[in-house]
Amino acid sequence: MPKISRQVFRYEASPELIVVGLDKLQRDSEKCCTLEGTMSRRSVTIPKIQSRRVAAWIYAVINPIADALDRELRVLDAENLTWRSNLGRCEFIHSIQEYVEVGQWPNFQDFQTEHRLFLKVFSEHDTDLKLVNENGQRVFDWLVTRPEFSAVIGERMEAYEAASPTIGPHAPRFDNSRPELLRLAAENVINNIPTLPTHYLFAPFWNFASTQLLPFRNLPEFDPLHDARGKLREISSSLKQGLEDLRLSFSRKFDIPAAPIPGLSLEV
Repeated sequence: MPKISRQVFRYEASPELIVVGLDKLQRDSEKCCTLEGTMSRRSVTIPKIQSRRVAAWIYAVINPIADALDRELRVLDAENLTWRSNLGRCEFIHSIQEYVEVGQWPNFQDFQTEHRLFLKVFSEHDTDLKLVNENGQRVFDWLVTRPEFSAVIGERMEAYEAASPTIGPHAPRFDNSRPELLRLAAENVINNIPTLPTHYLFAPFWNFASTQLLPFRNLPEFDPLHDARGKLREISSSLKQGLEDLRLSFSRKFDIPAAPIPGLSLEV
């Protein structure tokens, strides 16, 4: 697989921990409003900047996205895309906004408004994911219509049936399930599945035949999918690190824990 070369996103907080989007709020909070009257003059002090908005960014936006990206990276490192033909997409890899609870989408939009750099990188992640999904569909369509792929499945089916006495007395037969078997085999090749847990219906056949079917991943038709996976992994890793760095800068500047602590409320 060719080496991927492109600029990697990095978020680096300044030494003074200036937070994007919050410097204006800080300046406003330091201003003093004066009301003048004919008989008296008094000063009205603006309350200090509140940390609740920043806490919402950390707990409702940054943390769930960073946690989801951590799971996403483990899936990508195993090259198990969890791509499903009935969905036409990866089952457990989603767009960035989908990693945030629907009820927290206003906080997600607020975060993006104040941090335009992350808005750009979120979009890049979602574009890379779309490319993975599209290439997964192309490879799937190619596999299920490839005579060589069907021929290997047929040969392995014959070998499986001949070996069924040694596999076990209850080894299931799949004579009437060839179309479904072809679809599931193509998915497992795309998702780089060497073995299936025994509770899966097609596990006995797949665990018997996978070593002859997985090498289809080495054919040139898979190269665009491998490249797309690599690009998605690259941006997901950089984005996760950038969000964690931003969370640290928020915690230091506003004295907010990185995760909520039961019984501890933020100062109002």
